[in-house]
Amino acid sequence: MLYIIKQYPVNSDTLKKTTSGDTVILAENAVLAAKRDTLKNHSVIKKTFTHINLCVLKDDLTTKGILPQELAQGVSILDTQDFKYLTTRQDEAIRSWN
Repeated sequence: MLYIIKQYPVNSDTLKKTTSGDTVILAENAVLAAKRDTLKNHSVIKKTFTHINLCVLKDDLTTKGILPQELAQGVSILDTQDFKYLTTRQDEAIRSWN
């Protein structure tokens, strides 16, 4: 399943619903949750991110002034084309939290 999360802080109850192999895209304010320093302080979020594909939107990183080297290890950066591809796949259910 594909999850799109825009709110920050990220609700840990939302992350508990993910299963192994799911993809979570952090957008808008939620990109702050992918920073290395943020993950150190949130064990539930850090534990969840070990079994999912975690992505952030490149444009939102730029807007927030976050450099790629500030992200936690394993976080993928998506450009607009990548995001469109993931959100238009017919075989993927999507949940979004704003």
